[in-house]
Amino acid sequence: VEIIDVLLESRGIKDIDTFLTPTEDAMIPFEQMVGIEQAAEIVINTIERNEKFIVNFDVDTDGISAGTIMYRYLLNFTDQVHALVNSGKEHGVENFPLNILDNQTTLIVVDSLNNDPKVYERILCTGAKLIVLDHHIPVESLLDFCQENIGNRFSLVSSAVGYKNPALSGAGVVFKFCKYLDELNWTECADDYWDLAATGIIADMCDLSE
Repeated sequence: VEIIDVLLESRGIKDIDTFLTPTEDAMIPFEQMVGIEQAAEIVINTIERNEKFIVNFDVDTDGISAGTIMYRYLLNFTDQVHALVNSGKEHGVENFPLNILDNQTTLIVVDSLNNDPKVYERILCTGAKLIVLDHHIPVESLLDFCQENIGNRFSLVSSAVGYKNPALSGAGVVFKFCKYLDELNWTECADDYWDLAATGIIADMCDLSE
């Protein structure tokens, strides 16, 4: 217990009991994550139309955790789910094979933000829907692109944009998104993936003091 107290104190945690055993009141509302409502609408519509999902993610621990959460979560509602893992140190979807995308595909990119809007513009030109779930800081030109293309085909959800805890990892963002979908659908499927969310958060050494 003394070691835990020292660790928490070094992280600036003053209310230890609340931090270790938080209530629902301590949780940040899902809607404070910019873009989450539009992303949820895309997912729900894709499921209802029995269209295809592709989940794309990096090979680091947070990326694998984030991608696995999203992939397994979607399997609770549809069998039209495919995973595509990047090779080596490749990050994001700059070299994504556009030939596998069409207007009946929703591409979900996790923990892999590309700051060049042209990368996403090429994907949207295929007719596919696009969701980016991430925790990295987007540049101003990408935020402008998001505003110009906001709607039923594109959404960027990042804990680094207006969210109270910008240190939340990619796996944490995906888990929050799945919890939000559960709230909308009156389901509890995301609760099966607490371990994966924790793995990604710990691997990226994220500060959860908020």
